[in-house]
Amino acid sequence: MRAGDSFTMLNRGKTSFDVETFRLLYLPIIGTDAFALYQMMLSFSTGRISHFLEYLNLGLNPFIEALDRLSALSLVRVYDDHSSLYFEVKSPLNFENFLADDFYRQLLISRIGENRVTALAKTMEPKGKEISKKFHEVYKVNFDREATPNQSLKENQFDMGAFKSLMERQGYRLSNENQDSLTLYSLAEKFELNWYELFKQAERTANADKSLNMNHLIRSLSATSQPQPALSEFPKVFADLIVVSKAHEPDEFIRQIKAQAGGFVSSDEHKILANLTRQKLPAEVQNILIHYVLVQQKNASLSPNFVNALANDWMRNKVFTAEAAVKRILEREEQATAKAKTEVTKHSTKIKKEAPKWSNPDYENKTSQEELAKLEKIRLDSLKKLEGEQN
Repeated sequence: MRAGDSFTMLNRGKTSFDVETFRLLYLPIIGTDAFALYQMMLSFSTGRISHFLEYLNLGLNPFIEALDRLSALSLVRVYDDHSSLYFEVKSPLNFENFLADDFYRQLLISRIGENRVTALAKTMEPKGKEISKKFHEVYKVNFDREATPNQSLKENQFDMGAFKSLMERQGYRLSNENQDSLTLYSLAEKFELNWYELFKQAERTANADKSLNMNHLIRSLSATSQPQPALSEFPKVFADLIVVSKAHEPDEFIRQIKAQAGGFVSSDEHKILANLTRQKLPAEVQNILIHYVLVQQKNASLSPNFVNALANDWMRNKVFTAEAAVKRILEREEQATAKAKTEVTKHSTKIKKEAPKWSNPDYENKTSQEELAKLEKIRLDSLKKLEGEQN
């Protein structure tokens, strides 16, 4: 985006705007630059970006940041057609709808505090008897044709009420009500999850005390959202292993492997797997780890030190899927093979270096005549001594 780019407003004059509501509710969230930009966009119909910069006394980067803040709250939609931009200004929520929306309410709380938001939400209760008329008492309506329900944009929004209701029924809780709520909204939008899909992910990554662990949830969603390599890219034996690992829980998986070898799962191995689960290592990744230790490495049982070292390595490298685990194993084997080749080369070089000089066919004897005479005397003395011992 450049100052010379042209812009066109798509819906000028078709936006409802309550300055007081906008000032009280949106200003603390979007900041003064975005607040002023929104109102200026209501006045312009077409022009260049430089017009906004001049009127608002802003640089290009602060302008872009203000525009981003507006679009993030669905107050403006931005369309880029190379050197031309199209802006669609959306109406802000009214006072009641803003405070009734849990996401916006939590966002405002994070800026001005819960006490001030609670004070804003207070309303005066009416006195006296209500004498308002019902709609059907005033307007005559033909009910023959059934009205089609108005499906608003809400159907695509994250339903925090449903999420929290199920969370409470299952005994889960948020560690930080405000911050965790905003994180959940962000994750639902970023990964395009409905409330139930996000709950299942949050449930799987929750802490032992049933508090939702946002860090584990973010890592898990980030890993699983990454494009995974196709099974055809792996050797068949590993492709089959990936499929099987996704269909079994670790306890069942290790039991089957042990049974095939005529063994059993020890209590220590159950504890190791329980610890991996507490550390939020996904079940399919645990299964790959089990197979690697018991089958590929031909160990009779799981060793805590080896398993924990491997699990730590995988978690540091964001290995949260079976595909990523197999890829990590293959990389490990390649590194081991390369290291072995390097050691063989070093050993061979060392042997060559230690070979005696005289073994070289091009070796030239540079021993002096004096040294040769000494060697000859030592040889003769040795022979005389040997003959004396024999007599």
